[in-house]
Amino acid sequence: MERYIVHPEADQDSMPYWQSLREHKAKLQKCGKCGRFRFPPSPSCYYCGTFGGNWEPISGKGVIYTWSVIHHPVDKRLSGEVPFTIVMVELEEGPRIAGRLINANKAKLKAGMPVRARYDDMDKDLTLLNFELA
Repeated sequence: MERYIVHPEADQDSMPYWQSLREHKAKLQKCGKCGRFRFPPSPSCYYCGTFGGNWEPISGKGVIYTWSVIHHPVDKRLSGEVPFTIVMVELEEGPRIAGRLINANKAKLKAGMPVRARYDDMDKDLTLLNFELA
């Protein structure tokens, strides 16, 4: 079975996020009313319902909330790297976001371990936000 290369479909709400990753400076939406960051992108705030928001840079720092080890990747570009770990990171700014954990011993992972952002250029059009231990 031929695997396919996965590219997210950037829409009006998510385009600024994907552009910020290509620039290696992650940004998330921040509500202009309650001041909370949100992810995934949406037309209105998850917390107070206010429409709109600004795209603000994030620190890229956070802690591991949970993780999963992947043995069968969807994207063939990652087939030589299995098994690898996907972490759910609770960012300093509040939202949780998933990414691959690079260069870490899976056997020693614990919830609450500090991580920092890592930008991996998959091709000329796609950069992924991944993480490494801080």
